[in-house]
Amino acid sequence: MELSDAEKLILTMLCEAHQHLDIAGELDPKFVQSALHSGNTWGLRWKYGALYDGNSMSDPPIVKEVVRILDMWSVIEDGYDALRALDQDRVAASISPHQGEVKFMGFDSDTEFEHANIASFLIKDMQRFPKFAGRDIHSHLPSISIYRRMVRAYESLQKLIGKGRLNADQLIALLNENSGRGAAA
Repeated sequence: MELSDAEKLILTMLCEAHQHLDIAGELDPKFVQSALHSGNTWGLRWKYGALYDGNSMSDPPIVKEVVRILDMWSVIEDGYDALRALDQDRVAASISPHQGEVKFMGFDSDTEFEHANIASFLIKDMQRFPKFAGRDIHSHLPSISIYRRMVRAYESLQKLIGKGRLNADQLIALLNENSGRGAAA
């Protein structure tokens, strides 16, 4: 959704008036303000889709990419958590020291600002991906090229496992995409 500066100002003032008057309604003025101020106006359509006609534009490609990355990391972390301790140790020993642990580290907020902003908005404001809530998701290291490699490998694995969990060997192959060493098992 593209809004002019004037429309953003009007919407912000309406949200402030709505909050000041303590009006109860279906729309959350804090959420609307957050979507406006963060530039994530696509979130308004996600949350309030019934307000829009059927001529909606699709989500921006970067939003789709961030969602795929967060989905992938949710599956990775769930798969790792479901492993026996011995398999967890094997996975942890096999990953790149750069990764450190089997955990979504986020995006570099300096060089990957848009990705970090969208991820933060999805997690905090839209309350999607609750697994990552409360985490510092600013990696302070560029990571998007790594995540793109991982997503390609994950999509191949996903065809094999369907909705099942990743096993230790699959996790090792996927996590080693961090160093470019991985290959889908």
